[in-house]
Amino acid sequence: MKKALLIVFLSFSWALQAQEVDTLAQIGQNIDFLYQLLLEQTEDRLAETLELNDAEGEDSHEELIEDYLFYLENPVNVNSEEIRHLEEIGLLSAFQVKALTDYRRQFGDLMIADELLMLDDFSEATVAVISPLVVFGKSEWVKERERITLGKALTRGRHQVTLNYAQKFGGEIQEDVLGGPQKMQLKYTYHYLQKFRFGVVTEKDAGEPRFFDFVGAHAYASDLRITDALAVKDLALGDYQLSFGQGLTLWSCMGFGKGGSSMMKRGAGIRPKASASEGKFFRGAATTLRYRDCYVTAFYSNRLVDATISLADSLDEPELASALQETGYHRTLNELAKRHTVRQQVFGGHLSYAGPHLEVGYTIYHLRLSVPLELKPTKYNQYFFQGDRLTDMGVDFRWLIGKAAFFGELARSDNGAWAGLIGMTMKPQGYINFSVLYRNYDKRYQSLFHSAFGEGSRNQGEEGWYLGLQCAPVSGWDLLAYCDFFRMTWLGSQVYNPSWGQEYSLKVSHQISKNATMLLRFKSKTKMKNSSDDHVFSHYPIFYTKRSLNFQISYGITEDLSFSDKVAYSHYLNDDGVNSQGYLLCHDVAYKPAGKPYSITFRYALYGCNDYNSRISVYENDVLGAFSIPNLYGHGSRVYLLGKIKLYGSLSLYSRVGVNVLSEETKTDLKAELVWKPH
Repeated sequence: MKKALLIVFLSFSWALQAQEVDTLAQIGQNIDFLYQLLLEQTEDRLAETLELNDAEGEDSHEELIEDYLFYLENPVNVNSEEIRHLEEIGLLSAFQVKALTDYRRQFGDLMIADELLMLDDFSEATVAVISPLVVFGKSEWVKERERITLGKALTRGRHQVTLNYAQKFGGEIQEDVLGGPQKMQLKYTYHYLQKFRFGVVTEKDAGEPRFFDFVGAHAYASDLRITDALAVKDLALGDYQLSFGQGLTLWSCMGFGKGGSSMMKRGAGIRPKASASEGKFFRGAATTLRYRDCYVTAFYSNRLVDATISLADSLDEPELASALQETGYHRTLNELAKRHTVRQQVFGGHLSYAGPHLEVGYTIYHLRLSVPLELKPTKYNQYFFQGDRLTDMGVDFRWLIGKAAFFGELARSDNGAWAGLIGMTMKPQGYINFSVLYRNYDKRYQSLFHSAFGEGSRNQGEEGWYLGLQCAPVSGWDLLAYCDFFRMTWLGSQVYNPSWGQEYSLKVSHQISKNATMLLRFKSKTKMKNSSDDHVFSHYPIFYTKRSLNFQISYGITEDLSFSDKVAYSHYLNDDGVNSQGYLLCHDVAYKPAGKPYSITFRYALYGCNDYNSRISVYENDVLGAFSIPNLYGHGSRVYLLGKIKLYGSLSLYSRVGVNVLSEETKTDLKAELVWKPH
């Protein structure tokens, strides 16, 4: 009865939401909020990858953004298994998916977004975020979209062509770079709802001599029913990604780092790779068959990867690869010599059972390299993978029982080493969520495709405990806190001893009013590294601590104009006596008039950081499909202006210019993007 009254009372609202045109308009209004969510979940990991000089760190986020944009244009059906896609990209938790499933089982299909508020695990903020990503009810057009035919897939889909140009001015110029400073990308995509996707992408990084330095293509189909019980869940040809379990055995996508109340992952299985990132991915064919609640995945990949080849001294000695390269850069003669020098073949599969409450999976894959890998010996890499063959296998599980969820994965590499993690997340009340996770990765464990929870980037030689808490003590307030205690059981590139450390974080957010929000975030991390003091033994380990404090307030002035102000502070201190600090002040202005073909975003920032140790990473709005978090250090100012205008019909132009003014130099970055998207 309660449900019926709610549906009658809000029937007019539902009628508006059911219209596809209005849904697409709402998409444009919420995309900035989703980008901010992406920032909160990934900025820590991005800062760490950039600190490790991982050139692919920023580009790897492009794949996540592709998923967000795809579901914005292809909303999932709340009343089907499609809703799990939102858990895969971090928008819903396992408890929320379970609550939704239980509600549908008891009361039937949902009809409107406001009906989600009747569920204990759904807040107003959650409903506001996912509303443009979902459809409700069983209207005829929803039923029709769930029936796929070859004719529909090839004729009723949507096309999009994107041309992206970027260039930086100022700073040092490498003399041995072969190409121009322009970075260019051309991408074509076609999709029919969520059922069929096809795309081609080509890219040239700055400094590379040819435009088609990277070329990728993908074709993907899902939910091809053979019988009522048997279906092809996924079928991928060309470039694709794989993710299973908790990321310890086989996970080629980017995984979220610390910062959430629950560290439990949901592997997406097979996903098409639509981005131009050149890191870990597969090229070949993969498919998943579903029979009732059982799934069988098989895949094969065969592609050329970059590597440093050591030439043999004589004809009797074989060639060896001294390092595998994942940057994707081919700007100099030295980098070009490493391009596509080793053939990498990977094949394997995944078996799983996914019931209403229990999921169990088994993963195995075998890797072969055409040239054996023999690393240049260092103090810390003697347990890294070497040779031309590697086999990994693992078992994973997720068990939801009442208000608790248990999860874990145990993996083994063919050298006999083990790695495992196990965790639990509890939700005793709708306003509180508590998580605990323990991981123990043997120093000899080897895997080239992993993204499990951890402090290190290799899921190797690490042990630790993580505790997380999320609660909403008062309406409109949300608190998220975690602590992580870790121990590295082997040497690292910056510390030549086993080491340990800890990390603490607290984030408080408050919905001041309908048009105003506040965010306060504190983080402290203590780790060990080699001393740089010349008066002590260089391998003597010391502690260093970096703390950061961020405060941000966003508020709407009018329906079209909004402001955002941010204050950030960082402090770095180590046992060598280094003590550096940094600050940032910035003001954002966003003018997005409703119904107009243009919008403008502007930022002015002042910052001062003593050195790179006290640098500040801050999110910047970017062109469509891009994600930017520059590291700011030194003393200067940063200004950028981002604009979007609809030129003609289905053609839109995005452009951004940023200027970084330092005392010794001025750097300018320019981006322009043309998007053709016929309706």
